[in-house]
This record gives sequence, C-alpha cells and structure tokens, in this order.
Amino acid sequence: MSAPVLPVQQAGALERAVAALQAGHLVVIPTDTVYGIAARPQTLDRLEAQVYGSRERAPWPALPLLLHSARYMPLLARSNAAAELLAHHFWPGAVTLILPTAPDFPLGSLDITTVALRVPHYPPLHPLLAALEGYVIVGRAARSGYPSCITAQEAQEQLGEDVALILDGGPSPLGVTSTIVDCIEVPPRIVQRGVIPDQKILDVLRLGDRESGV
Repeated sequence: MSAPVLPVQQAGALERAVAALQAGHLVVIPTDTVYGIAARPQTLDRLEAQVYGSRERAPWPALPLLLHSARYMPLLARSNAAAELLAHHFWPGAVTLILPTAPDFPLGSLDITTVALRVPHYPPLHPLLAALEGYVIVGRAARSGYPSCITAQEAQEQLGEDVALILDGGPSPLGVTSTIVDCIEVPPRIVQRGVIPDQKILDVLRLGDRESGV
C-alpha cells in the first residue's frame, strides 16, 4: 500500500510525521531544495538498505542532518572558522557543511565520524525539527540512479511503498540540491555543486581570509 500524502500545513500533519518517525518509520518531507526522506537513528540501516539499495555500497561518507537552527551545530560537530563563516552567510539556506562529529556526538552508537549539516530555509518544517530535539537524519528522496523529487507526487511514485507518510509542501521552492562544502579540508572544498554558485562560496571564504589577515 502506498503511503498517505498529507499537506504539510494540514492540521495534525506534522504531529503524525513526528509520531511516525519516533515509532521508527521513514517519512518524506519537503524542504527548500528538494524533497528528503527523514529518519531517526534506529531506522538508518533501513533508509540505506531499502531506499538506496546500499547493501552493496559503502556507508554514508557523512551523516546528513537537517537542523532547526545553527545553535545545534556545536552539539553535533567540531566546527571551525570556515564553517562558522559559511553558516553565518548562508544559513538558513541551501549550503551543507561537512564537519567531524563532536566529541560528545549524541548519535555515537552509529559509528559515524563525519556529518553533513544544513539549516533549511523552510519555515513549515521548523516545528517538526524542533519536536525531534532540533535535528533529524534526512537523505535525498530518490531511489539510487533516479533524479531528486521536487514534488510529493514524484516522491509517492518512487518511494510510496517504502515510507510511512509523505508530507506535501507543493513544488520545492528551489528544485535543486544544496551546495555541499567539505569544511574538514584546508582550504574547504566544494564537493557537490548545487543551487548556491561556487563563486559565492569562494567569495565568502576569501572575505574571511582577508578579515583574519591571512
């Protein structure tokens, strides 16, 4: 049976999504970039194996997490000057930052050493993130080899049999994946081109260099 589709603004929809996630199910959610599949730590293996077919591939290079706000970054990651600068300029927004996990990483049982953090510019999603302790694992809502979903209907066609619920926020406002920057490397390196042009990222990093006297 295909998962039900609920408008994200419908009364009770977010509460149903939170309850499903807390019960160990997968939920498709809208974001400002493309649709994503949200999961709690206990369902990470299912997210990888059932949706991405990853029994035949390496584990996550960096655990993808959507945050309610930038104040959760120190809880999850060991930040640095470049990451702080990019977060200040682009969060909330379509830039994802790769960083090492924090010393007291709350999801330490997952044996993860790096995280990919982003604060989405999508207010309808904020109550869900707040209800889930400020962050949630979110992978791209698409099967391996398929394009990212930018509508709930596309997500239902690809993933309706694998998730418990789909939140419909209409067409994704940006319709393009986020720009991913590896902030572990020095200097930081853009590892995935996305909606934020490379040059804007580089300009902000150079601004930081000038301000620090480098």
